[in-house]
Amino acid sequence: MTESKSERDRLREQLQRLPIFPLHRVQLFRRAILPLYVFEPRYREMTAACLAGDKLMAIAQLKPGFEADYQGRPAVRAIAGLGKIIAHRENPDGTYNILLEGLGRVRIVEELPPDHSYREVRAQLVRDRIIDGFDQQAARDTLRLLIDKLSHFVGESGASLRSLFTETKRLPCLVDVLSSALIQKPALRRKLFECRDLAARVELLTVSLAKLVAGLNNTGQSELN
Repeated sequence: MTESKSERDRLREQLQRLPIFPLHRVQLFRRAILPLYVFEPRYREMTAACLAGDKLMAIAQLKPGFEADYQGRPAVRAIAGLGKIIAHRENPDGTYNILLEGLGRVRIVEELPPDHSYREVRAQLVRDRIIDGFDQQAARDTLRLLIDKLSHFVGESGASLRSLFTETKRLPCLVDVLSSALIQKPALRRKLFECRDLAARVELLTVSLAKLVAGLNNTGQSELN
């Protein structure tokens, strides 16, 4: 996510009181589109408030054991996905269908006292850490080879996968897009989502895609469908 100075200042202000939508095993990666059906009264109130304001909310992942206190304020992981409502429909019964677009990661600094039925936090934007000397072009070239190989196993979706790769210019964003689209294992998705170091994230994704390609070569069947 790239912003001007005025946009960064406005975002910092917005993150001082950010609504969160806690979900189990859901990560909102940058550039991903997440459809949600909002039916609980507290999150219907939250959605209405977001639509009346800046349309921002965060998807926070619930920690294990949340079931015992689901109706309260169960613990969530510190890294959450910042999203913006890009489309919505309010249904006659007061529920909502919304589409969230991932904008980036935030770190929850503290949870705010409850002024509403839904939860709000103070958060900070998480920036990618890119070490000196990391060859982003070489990393991108390796990922391109893996995506080209993978596209042969997914039929007509292969062309869309290659187009997605070509259209996503920045490597940090590309890693997020591919992680969201191709990685299914919950623990690995969480690692990719929470890892701030770009080189480490690239390594995780590259190894995972290489294993996937090797498995598909051995079976001749797609594990993505």
